Amino acid sequence: MNEKSDIRDLFGAILRVNLASGVVSREKLSEDAVRRFLGGRGMGAWYLYNEVGPDVDPLGPDNKLIFMNGPLVGTLLPAGNKVNLTFKSPLSTSYSYSLCGGHWGPELRFAGYTGLIIEGKAESPAYLWIDDDAIELRSATGLWGKTIPETESRLREDLGGDELLQIACIGPAGEKLNKMACITAGWYREFGRGGCGAVMGSKNLKAIAVRGTGHVGFHNPAGVMALSENITAALKAHPKIIDRRKYGTPELLKTINDNGLLCTRNFAETFFTEGHRLEGPRMREDIVFGDASCFACPVGCGKRSYVKTADGFGMLLEGPEFETIALLGSNCGVADWASLVEATLVCDTYGMDTMNAGGCVSLAMECFEKGIITLEDTDGIELRFGNGRALVAVLRLMAERKGIGDILAEGIKSASERFKAPELGMHSKGQALAAYDPRGCKGMALTYATSPKGAHHMIATTMGPEIAGGTRLSYENKGALQKEHQLTMCAVDSLGICSTVRGGFGMGDQAKAFGLVTGIGLDIDGLKLAAERIINLERMYNARLGFSRKDDTLPDRILKTPVPSGPSAGETVDLERMLDEYYGLMGWSRDGIPTREKLVELGIGDAAAG
Repeated sequence: MNEKSDIRDLFGAILRVNLASGVVSREKLSEDAVRRFLGGRGMGAWYLYNEVGPDVDPLGPDNKLIFMNGPLVGTLLPAGNKVNLTFKSPLSTSYSYSLCGGHWGPELRFAGYTGLIIEGKAESPAYLWIDDDAIELRSATGLWGKTIPETESRLREDLGGDELLQIACIGPAGEKLNKMACITAGWYREFGRGGCGAVMGSKNLKAIAVRGTGHVGFHNPAGVMALSENITAALKAHPKIIDRRKYGTPELLKTINDNGLLCTRNFAETFFTEGHRLEGPRMREDIVFGDASCFACPVGCGKRSYVKTADGFGMLLEGPEFETIALLGSNCGVADWASLVEATLVCDTYGMDTMNAGGCVSLAMECFEKGIITLEDTDGIELRFGNGRALVAVLRLMAERKGIGDILAEGIKSASERFKAPELGMHSKGQALAAYDPRGCKGMALTYATSPKGAHHMIATTMGPEIAGGTRLSYENKGALQKEHQLTMCAVDSLGICSTVRGGFGMGDQAKAFGLVTGIGLDIDGLKLAAERIINLERMYNARLGFSRKDDTLPDRILKTPVPSGPSAGETVDLERMLDEYYGLMGWSRDGIPTREKLVELGIGDAAAG
C-alpha cells in the first residue's frame, strides 16, 4: 500500500469481457468519473446510460451486466462488501440494479478489478474464470441445467477444490429466462430483483468464478484502520444493531405488523393475525442454530436455520430473511416454518427472487379463490391462501416453467393480464411490491411509485422515521423525507457498504472513509451532490425509454380501496399530492422529467440532449 499512489491504482481496473468474441480488455476509471459518481451504483448508472441504448432488448446480446464495486468494498471498513449490478431489466423493461453482499465483490477487488462488464452472448454455455490476471472463458455445457448448489459444488471441484474462491451463478430459472431469476453468489447471497438472472441466462453465461490474491490499496491506511475500529465499536454498542445481530432482519416483522403495514393475502389486508408465529424471537427459538456474516461485517445478521418436514426430511439454509417471510409467508397466508423454509429453498435452489415469486403466487391464490382461475388452470393444485404445500408446488412449476408456472415466470404484471385480472397484480413498473403495504405508511407509497426499477423498498427506507415519529399516516413533508432518504441510500449503495450499518456509520463517517481510501476530499454535501447526480442520471435513462409521471403509480387497491381492518383501517393513498411535492423538490417537471437546468446544475447537462 502506497500513501502516494495514483487514484487509478487505488481503484483498480474495469475488466470488460465480450462473450461473443472472447475478447478481454482492461480499462482504468477516470478520476473525474469517480469524483462525480463515487462507484458501485453510481458508476453502474454512468456505464449503462452511455453504453446500453433505449432500443436494446433486455434479453438480447446488446444488454450488459455491469458489476461495480464501491470504493469501500474490500477494505477493512465495516460492511464494505456490497457489489452493485446494473442492467436493463426484462421484468420492468426499465433501468435496474441489484446489490449483493457476501464475499464475491471483495474477491473481485482482490483480483484487481473495481468492476466487470459482461457484453455479447456466448455461442454455447460458458463460465468465466477470473484468477487474478488470468482470464478465461470455459465451457459450461456440463453445468447447464444444474441447480445453484450443484453448480457451485461442481465448479469448485473443477477448479481444484479451493474453498476460498468465490462463485456467482444462475440456476435453471435463469437458463429458462424466468423474469424473476436472480444471480446467486455463495449459495445464499443474491443479486435479487429485476430479473438479472434471466439476462445472464440469455447470454449463455452460467457462472463467474473469481480468485483474488492481491489487496486493496488505501490512500491513508492508518486512518482507515483507526476509523474502522471506531465505527465497529459504535456498531457493537448500537441497540438496533444488537437486535439485528440476534434476530436478523426478521426482527422487523413485529413492528411492521403491529403498525398495520405487513403485506397480507395479496395486500388485501395489512395485518397478519398469525404474524406472531413468524417474529424474529420466535424464529430464533424455533429454527435458528447459528449466525452468518458477510465480508468485514461486525453485525452478522445472517441466520442459519434448520427445520424438518412432516415426513422427517431435514432442511438447512441461511435465512429466511424478513422480505422473504413476508412475501412467501403473510402475503400467501402461510405461517408455518416448514412450508416457508421449503418455499425459500426452492427459490434458492433454482435461482429465483423470493419477493417477486411470492408476489406472483399470492396473485394466483387470490385469482383461484375468486374463481378467475380453476383447478384446470393450476395443474390440479388447490391454490388457496394458507396452503403451504400449494405454495411450494407452484414455485417448483415457476422454476421449471411448467403449466401455470410458465405464465407466472413472465412476472406479476404479465401474469395478472393473462388472468384478465390486472387490478389484482400488486406491482409498480412490473416489479412486485415489497413487504410494506404503503396504505399504512405514506412515504413508502412514494418510494414504490418513483423507484426507477419498479417497486422496491431500499430506494428510500422512509418507514423507519415515519413509524418512530408517529407520522406514517400523514402526507406532510413526505416528498422531503423521500428525497433525503433517497440521497442517503444512493450514497451507501455507491460507496459499497451495507445499508444495515447506517445507524453507526453515518454520512459524516462515510465521507471521511471515502477520503481516507481514495484521497478525494468530500464532505456530506459533496456525497449528497454525487447521489443527486446519480439519481437524475437513472431518471434520465428511463425518460429515454418513455417513462414519466404516468409510470410513477401504484395498483388501484392501494390508491382506492380502504384497508378493511387493523391499525391502518380505512386508509388509502393520495399519491398525486405527494408526487407534486417530490418532483418540485427534485427540480423535475410536473411530468417527472429532470429539467435541463437541473441537469446542467448537476454537471450532467449532456444527458438532457441524449
